[in-house]
Amino acid sequence: MTSKVVPLDSVKHCDLRVKVDRSYSHIAQQNMVPLMAFEFLPASTNFPIVFVKQSETGKFKSVALMGLENGENVVFSDGKVKTNYVPVNIKRYPFSAGAASADEASMMLCIDENSQLLNNSEGFAIFDEGGQPSAETTEVTQLLTDILARDVASDVFVDFLVEHNLIEPAELTLSLGEEGKRKINGIYKISEEALNELDDDVVLQLYHHKYLPAIYAHLASLGQFNRLLQLKANFTPS
Repeated sequence: MTSKVVPLDSVKHCDLRVKVDRSYSHIAQQNMVPLMAFEFLPASTNFPIVFVKQSETGKFKSVALMGLENGENVVFSDGKVKTNYVPVNIKRYPFSAGAASADEASMMLCIDENSQLLNNSEGFAIFDEGGQPSAETTEVTQLLTDILARDVASDVFVDFLVEHNLIEPAELTLSLGEEGKRKINGIYKISEEALNELDDDVVLQLYHHKYLPAIYAHLASLGQFNRLLQLKANFTPS
């Protein structure tokens, strides 16, 4: 079903409730999800973390891969969660932020009206009896405010990588058993060679900006392609 993201309205949505879905079935047919730099460390033991180029802007974004094909998700499938870390951009659903600012006062809370999690009887209420955001909705607002701020910080991190020519195409060829070998296109990674050749002053900047842990977590996460292959071998499409 196509998403229909609209601003949250205390009149129009006054009776809506959100069912809690710990299987995160809404993500079952997506093979990647945006990932922020502060998530790299916990995510690195579960997903390959790579960079993709946005078609609209040409800018790079970091993502967690959950499948090797478009529409394939081998981590969140069959009502099961095969990870011990759930990215915040999965947990926030069906809510999203309608402002490009890390300022709660100017942030517009939005909701996907077509989400199967929305109903009138099950889950937590979006608004209380007085028409004010419920405690759960207030928590979501705080989460989204944090996401906006951290997303900006992640963009600055990626811009630093691009500025210093640290991002390169990831030339990956994976063995899929009877299906043969498959080349994975359109993803990028940090170049270890370029990283090792950085001038001392740039390395010092990486240290002061606290970028090194995220960089090494990304590089370590590339080993998780083997985990995706193992999950794919037992995968049944939803």
